[in-house]
Amino acid sequence: MVDVKVLKESAKKEVDSQRKRLVEIARWMYENPELGSEEYKAYALLTEELEKQGAKVERGLLGMPTAFSASFKGKSKGPRVAVLAEYDALPGVGHGCGHNLIAASAIGSGVAAARAAKDLPGEIVVVGTPAEEGRGPSAGSKVIMANKGFWDDVDAAIMLHPAMHYGVGGKALGIWQLKMEFKGQTSHAAASPEKGVNALNAATLAYMATHMLRQEARRDANLVIHGIITEGGLASNIIPDRAVCEFGVRSSDEKYLVTMVDKVEKCAEGAAIATGAQVTVKKAKLYSSMKPNIPLVKVLYQNYVDQGVKVDDWQETQAGIPMASTDFGDVSQRCPSTGSYIGIGPENTPGHSRQLADCSVTKEGLDAMIIGTKALAMTLVELLAKPELLKDAKEFFNTH
Repeated sequence: MVDVKVLKESAKKEVDSQRKRLVEIARWMYENPELGSEEYKAYALLTEELEKQGAKVERGLLGMPTAFSASFKGKSKGPRVAVLAEYDALPGVGHGCGHNLIAASAIGSGVAAARAAKDLPGEIVVVGTPAEEGRGPSAGSKVIMANKGFWDDVDAAIMLHPAMHYGVGGKALGIWQLKMEFKGQTSHAAASPEKGVNALNAATLAYMATHMLRQEARRDANLVIHGIITEGGLASNIIPDRAVCEFGVRSSDEKYLVTMVDKVEKCAEGAAIATGAQVTVKKAKLYSSMKPNIPLVKVLYQNYVDQGVKVDDWQETQAGIPMASTDFGDVSQRCPSTGSYIGIGPENTPGHSRQLADCSVTKEGLDAMIIGTKALAMTLVELLAKPELLKDAKEFFNTH
């Protein structure tokens, strides 16, 4: 009979034994930020650390130079549970999204859980997922992994993210990107305007028509449309023959999102017809919305509560309005998944800022990282020790 409490206590102690090294990793990454698809130093640091701890590391996962998979196998075949690492920084602000803490927590929890659960069947995998911020050829690497079937062989995936409070679960918006390129005809704006076709007028009309979609949007689908005109002419006395709009369309409802993307495309086509311009619309799906998994949420939530930290009620978190998008959403569409948040600084600290980056290496931020690492490690161990939890998570995944 497996004593899960003993195993989880062992996992916590293993995290404590790694604290110095995990802090070193987080600080080093803070001091050496690298942009997405270029995280070569962080990639080397993390993979070498995992290899030292006994993991079998696959480098250059799925053709992405800074992606990896590090496996710790138990005493026999069994479930495959994953913890995810992110390690790309932001231009100008370094680790203003706290990915240095995400990476350190993934390494620490994977190693700690593997040591505590060494006599259990199954496998713990630390997955290195570069370019979450969407830059370079590995942009949205979790989506690339999803499209190539990597997550289909994973029974559960978890991770954490820095924030200003502790929480588990929550939603994320799916997002598509549209680029509208309008083509018209130049002419003298005063002497012969009738000979021109104003591409900027077409772009402006499309911009306004897209804004008008908001009034009739489903409120429960959390629709967000944001856009800019990136090109609109070269001189005010020349009727512009080229104009470009770029839009992001987001929603928590995957099917409704496709419907709204099609409507935005029709706004461009209608504007072109109305002005006599031509238009080309390029559409690309970026990230999927987050598919919740309540059985996993409950397990991870309890492993934060058991450490005595104040955690937002998970039901309120699930009922909250999703504010952003992440490629972790694509993981959740392929296997049972959930994330969590750790409180690393003052409530009013803006995301994607130098202030948040600085919070990641304060005592408060590093202590929070250790708490989160323990919660992840405890959850990995619990999932392997109690097969019924993974069964419940899979059933929920298949029916929701």
